[in-house]
Amino acid sequence: MNVSEWCDRVIRWGFILLFGFVTLLLTPWNYELFEYNKMMAVYALTVMIVGAWLVKSIHQGKLRITRTPLDIPIVLFFSSQLLSSLFSIDPHVSWFGYYSRFNGGMFSIISYILLYYALVSNLSSVSHWSRLLKAALATASVVALYGIAERFGIDRHLWVQDVQSRVFSTLGQPNWLAAYLVVLVPISMALGLGRMKHINLRSPEGKKDALVFSLFLVFNSLFFSVLLFTRSRSGLLGFAVADIAFWGLVFLLSSPSFGKVATARTVNRNDYILPFIILHCTLFAIVFFNGTSIDVVDRWVTLNGWKSRISLRTNQVTNLPTNVATPSGQYTAPLLETGGTESGTIRKYVWQGAINAWRSSTKTYLIGTGTETFAFAFYQYRPREHNLTSEWDFLYNKAHNEYLNYLATTGIFGLGSYLLFIGVFIVWFIKQYLTYHAIVSRQITNKKTDLDPLEMKVVSYVSIDVFAGWLSILVTNLFGFSIVLTQVFLFLFPAMIFVLQRSGRGQDWHEKIFLIPNSYRVASYAVVILVSFALLALLSAGWYADTLYAKGYRASRAGQYDVAVDNLTRASVFNPGEPLFADELGSAYAGFATIAIEEKNATAAAQFVRISLAASDRAITTSPKNVNFWKTRTKIYYTFSSFDPAFNDASITALEQAQKLSPNDPKITYNLSILYGRKGDNTKAIDLLKSTIDLKPNYRDAYYALWVFYIEVRKPELARTVLNDYLAKVDPGDKDFLERLKQ
Repeated sequence: MNVSEWCDRVIRWGFILLFGFVTLLLTPWNYELFEYNKMMAVYALTVMIVGAWLVKSIHQGKLRITRTPLDIPIVLFFSSQLLSSLFSIDPHVSWFGYYSRFNGGMFSIISYILLYYALVSNLSSVSHWSRLLKAALATASVVALYGIAERFGIDRHLWVQDVQSRVFSTLGQPNWLAAYLVVLVPISMALGLGRMKHINLRSPEGKKDALVFSLFLVFNSLFFSVLLFTRSRSGLLGFAVADIAFWGLVFLLSSPSFGKVATARTVNRNDYILPFIILHCTLFAIVFFNGTSIDVVDRWVTLNGWKSRISLRTNQVTNLPTNVATPSGQYTAPLLETGGTESGTIRKYVWQGAINAWRSSTKTYLIGTGTETFAFAFYQYRPREHNLTSEWDFLYNKAHNEYLNYLATTGIFGLGSYLLFIGVFIVWFIKQYLTYHAIVSRQITNKKTDLDPLEMKVVSYVSIDVFAGWLSILVTNLFGFSIVLTQVFLFLFPAMIFVLQRSGRGQDWHEKIFLIPNSYRVASYAVVILVSFALLALLSAGWYADTLYAKGYRASRAGQYDVAVDNLTRASVFNPGEPLFADELGSAYAGFATIAIEEKNATAAAQFVRISLAASDRAITTSPKNVNFWKTRTKIYYTFSSFDPAFNDASITALEQAQKLSPNDPKITYNLSILYGRKGDNTKAIDLLKSTIDLKPNYRDAYYALWVFYIEVRKPELARTVLNDYLAKVDPGDKDFLERLKQ
């Protein structure tokens, strides 16, 4: 086996691992257990695949890059992300991604594009894509089985979330699991359907077809059941779109009218009526007994829904008076703090924040705030109404709408190029694939292809289902955001369809060829191999640094500052450029300083103060727009203020900087009021508390603090007014406030 063959093997296995193994990755050692590990694995596999591709090209003396219909959209999309990263409000985050997510940063975009061209340029046969899809389905079955086990409580003791109510398996979040499964449900359909002729149990061939179809029907049922267990409405909508798209194209291509463009027909519409009925009856039965968790649907199509309707009619009391009025004094809460604000309401405000950020300047209008910087953009431009939701103090590092996320962070250029990528592929598929199907029919009839007719039919219908699964990503991204796996599918499914079409037509597409002179081959081998190993070493160091950071983070919150400092210091050695490590290290040293202050060890306290502030300086220097880093700095200064009162003024300065970056955050104005009160400036404190209540009219702590300050400045009538306002506008049953009002 020569060098080229070895490289081809590495490339093939790299993509198999990408479609299969990556999905299963999660560890208990990292700060973020799910997405981080998957992203690091994608980086590592990209290095291996691209490295093998380059070594093969050097051996052959030429680098071949297959041209595709998406070349121009990809170049424009890459340019938009690059431009946005170069002029980002936080270049570090734009290049590396938001820590704990990473997907969406510039380096991840580069990886996806490299994988796209590596696939179309190196995997050219039907057997290649077949292995990839089988690897994806095999892995998805493991993921789904684990999801069912979660439903029965196998790991409920490990998570804070109610994982039995909404399973997330190895993906880490129910909506992410739903988005992943929806992509693959249609593919399992096609692998069974593509081999169907007629379900005729009297013939051996018919029995074999029925067995294959039954096997993939089990896959479908498994995936669909777990999809329902996620209780993801966006996932169900994505499934509906994918299902309609797939069966619509299947019946279109097998219709008599479409047959006019082909000289022969490989399939007949009647071949698929019975499989269609069987499949959808099975799915309906699953919904009938399990439900969709959407009340308006379940009351009509589920067993429990009909039981409730029948029971309600049977037990309905007909002699109730019709003129019963609601007591006029009944209290209606202004928001669902106890049960949580409805997700649609929260999304509305998050989306409004994205639009506000996009409109904030000419620069953001064109290229956004910077790739992957939505967390910082939302802090600065979030609407005040968001403070009245149950998630008012949550951090949003994504817009929960992929399109608005691109709009806010990369502007018109970024969103436009992203939509161009999507639109060009959809138009190409609809326009070209119908022609492709006709060509396949002619080749089979005229025996101008070496491929087996049955295999060609599988190619044809799996391509349709890959496209249908790809469409589901566009739907789930409307109400969420891309994760590592869906982003891989978003880029590689079109590449796979291009490969399938090329195989079906039995022809090669145009290639861009770069010649490699013989005199540079030895040096080129050395450079590629050394760079590949260096990148893998950096990835390994980064992964290990993350495990150290996770240990330090947990130890710091447990008050084990010696353990925290040790692990965080080592993490910073392995990944010195990560500001999050420096920020956490500053907090840990502040804890040490507190202990030294309590022990009245002024020398040690001063040393820890210096080290803590130096670590905080490194974090803020790298990411000056990160609100959380300024909040950490405020806490550090506040901690030191008991050692030196001058630090109280420094904490005010730091928090005022945070206020500039997040002007509608009521917690910031509330804490500023406390700091000014501690300084003795009660007038300023009272003004800030009024502003806090204006930002969040149901903020109990702010009302209480305002009452305290009015008592302190000897204004009891104003203090009583504060209590009455809270009781009238927020919670008339607050026992503590009622007691204070009586005093």
